Amino acid sequence: MQRARVWVAAGVLGVVLCGCSSSTGSTGSTGSTGGGSGGSSSSAGAAADEPEVPLTTQDLERVCTDGLGFAGLPAYDRTKKTVHPAQLMNSTGDGWNSSVPLDGDFPKGWFLGYEDKPAQAELVVCVERTKATATGKVCDMEADGKPLKIRTYNTSYRLRVVEARTGKEQYAHSGKAESDECPAYIFTSDDEDADKYYNEVRPEDYRGRVKPYIAP
Repeated sequence: MQRARVWVAAGVLGVVLCGCSSSTGSTGSTGSTGGGSGGSSSSAGAAADEPEVPLTTQDLERVCTDGLGFAGLPAYDRTKKTVHPAQLMNSTGDGWNSSVPLDGDFPKGWFLGYEDKPAQAELVVCVERTKATATGKVCDMEADGKPLKIRTYNTSYRLRVVEARTGKEQYAHSGKAESDECPAYIFTSDDEDADKYYNEVRPEDYRGRVKPYIAP
């Protein structure tokens, strides 16, 4: 379990939050990544005579890393006029983390939520940071009431939509996330560099790109 901390812009009340950190749709992240996948369940699958299914959402990381699907998942048929549920996976360079988008980032039902079962996934959306470049900008922030200077980075990313059952790639796009502005607040965790801020792809940047594959 990681402790999530919040750095805020100088002059704004700073707070420290403790709890499980999770990758959700945000405008940026800090650090060089927080330990990646944490290891997918080794028990993923079913009885020997049944097609394999993921037991946890983290098991779906192999769809992004190796293009290896789960034969027990529902077949994906893009011609069917229905929502095709997807699992969101994020990587900042050191493994993959399953995540749930914030409410309002995407229409309801597009991505699996906390109460949904991983065996419902027809697609996996893989969002991966591929490069980070220092902007040269330094932002004055505060952490627990103490001043802290944050260096910002522009990033390049790769977006893929992959069929969860077969591991077959349906769509791929490479883009950049750039900004010359300082964030109002940022999140970091114990295993990240607290003095770095990475501009990351935002949900609105790829909502329209995944829609043709998820929504009717």
